[in-house]
Amino acid sequence: MKSKFILVGLCVSILSYAQTNIEQLIKQGNKALDNGDCQSAIKSFSSAINIDKENPELYFYLANSYFDAEDYSNAINNYDACIQIDKGYKDAYYNMANANYELGDLKKAISIFNQLTEIDPTYFDAYFDKGNALYELGEYKSAIAEFNKGLQINPHYEFAFYDRGNAWFQLGNYVEAIADYTTAIELNSKIADFYFNRGVAHFNIENRDSGCADLNKAAELGDENVDMYLIEFCN
Repeated sequence: MKSKFILVGLCVSILSYAQTNIEQLIKQGNKALDNGDCQSAIKSFSSAINIDKENPELYFYLANSYFDAEDYSNAINNYDACIQIDKGYKDAYYNMANANYELGDLKKAISIFNQLTEIDPTYFDAYFDKGNALYELGEYKSAIAEFNKGLQINPHYEFAFYDRGNAWFQLGNYVEAIADYTTAIELNSKIADFYFNRGVAHFNIENRDSGCADLNKAAELGDENVDMYLIEFCN
């Protein structure tokens, strides 16, 4: 009985030591990421995984390190490893979809966003990013449908209105585009692109005064590319 007690105590001690090491490696990895040292972060999180290969969070941290290093293929591999251990790890799906987006595999990204919203229909960022992927594919009506879903959950996200405005613009519906740009501006009046795009939409419906006012506001907010448009349309 005594020897068993000693053995159990030894096991507990080893487990405690391993957990302490993992926690230290996580701190080191996160500090490295904060300092922009992705390679050191990768090394720390890889070492932590060598201690505990069944911890999904460690794969998630490692994947994020690869993502920040713009090594999207290795990021995807580790997000997938995380999900294989924990099928409900929602942020891993989200980041893996965006890694595919960065690699230009928009259809794969959309497929993963769909998986995520099946797991959690309230994960509003997935609808917005899926909408942007559809926009990049030229599927503007489908993009608008996704922006609508996201805005039902989070109606105060200015960039969703801006992105939906861009989709309306591409469809030639400048009135709807202006309405969405206006809402984006009401939510955040410090973004030059909101004014610039609304100004261009105004020009498309021959509303020159409003268009010039918006271009001047975009210039005031630091848009360095607006001058040529001011000279051409507002001089």
